Amino acid sequence: MIAEARLRGRNQLTLPDPVVQAGGLAEGERVVVEIDPADPDTVRLHRIRASYAGTLREVYGDPVAALAEERQGWE
Repeated sequence: MIAEARLRGRNQLTLPDPVVQAGGLAEGERVVVEIDPADPDTVRLHRIRASYAGTLREVYGDPVAALAEERQGWE
């Protein structure tokens, strides 16, 4: 998605609603701003995750079963 944003007084960046919705952002979320010195015209925003809980559920499936299986290898 490409959209225009505006830098306001006190260096506040206002993101348009379609960008916020497409990114699944919510008020108060924190982001990291990345500017590549080799390409200073490109600015990227990266969300800072508040929690990583559940992010690997697709990899391990049921956490109780995965832990039980892991513990079997300890014996």
